[in-house]
Amino acid sequence: MSRPLRVTFGPGAFLPGAGLTVLVFGFPLGFPGYLYGTLSALILGMPLALVAGICMRPVRNQLLHAVAVGVAGLVTGVLTLMVITGSHWSAMWGTILWTGFCAALGRAAVSGLVTVHDAPAPEPVAARKPGPPLEP
Repeated sequence: MSRPLRVTFGPGAFLPGAGLTVLVFGFPLGFPGYLYGTLSALILGMPLALVAGICMRPVRNQLLHAVAVGVAGLVTGVLTLMVITGSHWSAMWGTILWTGFCAALGRAAVSGLVTVHDAPAPEPVAARKPGPPLEP
């Protein structure tokens, strides 16, 4: 039996969150930040965030969703810096943390745009119809 989907999202939640992530990421870094932020978000960040979001669909807690997308942002930052700088990526750990923070912020900002489904309340025992009598 699969767990019920409690959180659903569409382009109306995903794309603004990704856009805000890139906007906040590039703000202190200027044009190079926007350029690298946009490219890494399109190539790696958005697919990882989408996978994290799909995996987190049974979880209702929006804070956990923001943390999961933040971890996807950390992975994006590490992998992007590994490609750009090679073996010196660890010297730029602040950029990696900034990437994860921006991704979590972007996901937290759109938490009102996702649809959260509450599980239906179980029917009270007294309200249930009695079944046929048991025969010996």
